[in-house]
Amino acid sequence: MFRAERARRPPRTPVSPPPPVLSALPVTPTGPAERHQLAELASALSGYGVWARVIENGVPFLRVSNPRSFYAVEDVVCERHADSFTFRTSFGVVLGTSRELPRAAVRTAWLVGAIDR
Repeated sequence: MFRAERARRPPRTPVSPPPPVLSALPVTPTGPAERHQLAELASALSGYGVWARVIENGVPFLRVSNPRSFYAVEDVVCERHADSFTFRTSFGVVLGTSRELPRAAVRTAWLVGAIDR
C-alpha cells in the first residue's frame, strides 16, 4: 500500500531559492563624503591592531576584523545626517558619529575583541 500511495503523489516542482539578503539596513545612495568618513574610522582603528578596509561593493562599508580571531569580523556602514555621519554595525547598532570618532573606534575595536573595554 505504501508504494502505491507514493506512486500517486504528484511530481515535485523545483522551488527557486529566495534572493539573497545582503543587509538588513536600508540601501541609501552614498557619495565620497561617506567613503571619506569610513576611511577616517579606519585610520582611527589603526592603533588597536585590527584590520580595517573600505569595501566598494555597491554601498561602501568598512570591514573590520581582528587578526587574532577568524570569526571576529564586522561590517560598518556610514549614514549621513544633517550635521554629522553615524557609524552602524551590520545588525544596526550605532557605534558613534563622525564628531566622536575616537569613541566610535573604541567601540568598534571592542566589538571585534581587540580590547577589553
